[in-house]
Amino acid sequence: MLSPDASRGHHNASDDLIEKILDSLAGLCLRRSKQIIAASVIVAVAAVIAGSRLTFDPDLLNLIPQKNKRVNDFRKVLRDMGTIDYHIVVVNLPPGRDVHDYETLVEGIADGYRKSPRIEDVTYRIPNPLDFVEVILPRALLFLTPAELNEVAAKLSDDGIRESVARNRALLQTPQEFALKQLVQYDPFNLAPIFIRKFQTSGGGFNIDTSSGYYVSADHSILLMLMKPNRPAQDVPFAKQLLADGTAIEANALKEFQKDAPRDLPMPKIEHSGGYEIAVGDADLIRQDIIVNVLGSFFGVLALFLYAFRRAASIGYAGAPLALGLALTFGMAGLVYGQLSQASAGFAALLAGLGIDFITVLYGRYVDERNRGTAMPDAIRTIMRTTMPGVFVAAITTAGTFYAFLATDFRGMTQLGFLTGTGILLFLLCVMFLLPALIVFSERKESSRAPKLYLHSFGSGKLIDIAVAKPMITIAVWVIFIIVCAALATRVHFSDNIQDLRAKGNPGVVNQTKITQKFGQSFDFMMYVTEAKTLEGVLSKTYAAAHDLDTLVQDHTIASFQSISTFLPAIDQQQAVMAELHRGSADRFNVQRIKKTFSEALVSSGFRTEAYDNYMRLFAQALEPTQPVTLQTIGDKDLMKLASRFVKQVNGAWMSVIYVYPAGGRWPRDVPAKLMAVPDRHPGDVLTGVNLVSGTLRHIVKADATRATIIGFVAVFILMFLSFRTVTITALTFVPFIAGATGMLGLMALLGLEFNFMNIFVGLMIIGVATDYAIYMLQRYRENPATFRGAAHETGKAIIMAALTAIVGYGSFAISHYPGLRSIGYASTFGIGLSGLAAITLLPAILVMNDKHNSGSC
Repeated sequence: MLSPDASRGHHNASDDLIEKILDSLAGLCLRRSKQIIAASVIVAVAAVIAGSRLTFDPDLLNLIPQKNKRVNDFRKVLRDMGTIDYHIVVVNLPPGRDVHDYETLVEGIADGYRKSPRIEDVTYRIPNPLDFVEVILPRALLFLTPAELNEVAAKLSDDGIRESVARNRALLQTPQEFALKQLVQYDPFNLAPIFIRKFQTSGGGFNIDTSSGYYVSADHSILLMLMKPNRPAQDVPFAKQLLADGTAIEANALKEFQKDAPRDLPMPKIEHSGGYEIAVGDADLIRQDIIVNVLGSFFGVLALFLYAFRRAASIGYAGAPLALGLALTFGMAGLVYGQLSQASAGFAALLAGLGIDFITVLYGRYVDERNRGTAMPDAIRTIMRTTMPGVFVAAITTAGTFYAFLATDFRGMTQLGFLTGTGILLFLLCVMFLLPALIVFSERKESSRAPKLYLHSFGSGKLIDIAVAKPMITIAVWVIFIIVCAALATRVHFSDNIQDLRAKGNPGVVNQTKITQKFGQSFDFMMYVTEAKTLEGVLSKTYAAAHDLDTLVQDHTIASFQSISTFLPAIDQQQAVMAELHRGSADRFNVQRIKKTFSEALVSSGFRTEAYDNYMRLFAQALEPTQPVTLQTIGDKDLMKLASRFVKQVNGAWMSVIYVYPAGGRWPRDVPAKLMAVPDRHPGDVLTGVNLVSGTLRHIVKADATRATIIGFVAVFILMFLSFRTVTITALTFVPFIAGATGMLGLMALLGLEFNFMNIFVGLMIIGVATDYAIYMLQRYRENPATFRGAAHETGKAIIMAALTAIVGYGSFAISHYPGLRSIGYASTFGIGLSGLAAITLLPAILVMNDKHNSGSC
């Protein structure tokens, strides 16, 4: 057990040296307070200038590990194929209105964007097959399989031709005659259902009204216009200018449209989504969160400080070191990183909550000494000798736990760890020099008399009295609470959906969700990627993979897939179709027979035969193809643009993407094993997607969190042992952490909160904070165990004050726009609050029990 004598430690040469250093520091502050304050102002200005270089990185992908193959595969595909780099104009159509009522407006918007030097391409109309009839019709049959060609043969039989012509005649006698006229002219043999069925099965459930000619949702409420800018979405200044230009373009188009539009025609609401809207929204939200967190935590802790100490001067004592510490850390961030992410941007709130702890403990002890009648110079020397060592150890241990974040692969968390850890050390310097200097400068005229000083207990005195009066009951209550919370903790789950980290207040994200709901699940796809040095090579690999994926469609492992092979069959398949057409050239695919029967049927049904001369000229070529269709021989730039969604030349090589859609509309938590096995059979191929990356990150983050927490725990244990030099005292420093962390998990389970990629590191954050509270209480106990019961009151006040200010700092995350940061705010509030409560009740109860045991032994 811990004896009172052992708790006092032993003076040695190193202790004497430390006391001399602290006495010298106190003397410096007493003699040079004005110079220290002036130097602080100069340093603060320089730090602000350095911090003004900071920009904000809105790219969510930059938060995730940079060295993992699966993650990098995902990042590479998005970068090379440009999957997310679209600016989407969302035209919300008024209820009951047809899209054609606003055709002039849509064309005006499209024309404005086409003229913009920032836009490469504008897509808003569904490609009209009639626009490609001269290109596609002569090759149409090559897009079919031999089995589908047999269906065509049935349509081209004499009976089939007569039936189709009779059907066409009947269609033209319906009220929809005008709309069906082009269909009858360009598909007289009724072959369209064969092609439609072929392509619909690979559509991924995309709910779109194709009859409108625009990208309009099936319920006619939304029209999409896709703009392809010439710079990436992560270029935030470019994205901001793009959005500003777009707003002007749309306003001008709307103004021109209203000049000729009917007065009773309601105007559509125009919104935006896509990578550029989201990037700008995230950057603005990050900046807004930083301002709210910094100002909220800064003024929040100052208000709490003023309420606790009830003295106007205390605002200066707390505010000046706090402001200097924040300025120095922002300056450090500007020099080291230059750019902050949504995760690392929260370091300021952490610093405000943690840094004020040191000020609270030191100033609280100063208040205690002055209230005892100690003169100001002696009070300064006392806090330097007795309290500063504990603050120093607390700062080092807290910084050490945040530096443990450097062991993670998450860029945002490594930034957060480095900046918070370094910021704590900078705060320590501010507290060591500026706080005493401010007190000396402010109270130099009151050095002979003690001013009226006060520190609010927030009820801590009563709690401590109960804990030390009934230590057994206090310990028993805490043990039961910890056991119950530990049992509840098993219900806390981990959310591995990286999209859950997206800001909920971002209009681009809101509209993206709306688009997904309106247009179906087609955005929830995985990407199967093949690469080769030549186009022929990448197409060959694509066709091989598509063959395996066909099997998975048949057994319902996946719903469907889209690739270049969906629209451009393999050469060998096309050659098989050509051979079949050649074999049937004398009978079922005989051009002369088909023309003769078709002409007779037309005359019989009252059609003019010359109206179909051009069609039959092109269709005759389809029955007698001379070569397979390839990307090089398509010969149409619009069709090539469509093909670029699937095949693209990248850095001198070729990349092909197959979009794989899930059965049931959503991917399960784990990617189906059969699908995962496909790239294993094709060396060099890659399967990637948000769901696969999320699953990979789940394993990475758990390993990182475990490793970082162990490193932080071990680092704190070593630092504590070096400071206290006894295993028992060192072990006791972890009592508030164990109680607080276990209670936090229990409360999270009760409230249904989940762990995610960001708040899973909260335990590591709490280690430093909770052990700080233990250090303050144990330091006071070691000064004189005999007077601990009374002295614990003053230390308890400081601990409660420190916990409340930390909650203000950490808790400010709870109002963040980012769910990851919000969850940190909730979890840390529970953990810090319970750790502070354990530090003033459970830990004193254990110390008092130890004293009773030692007294009984004597």
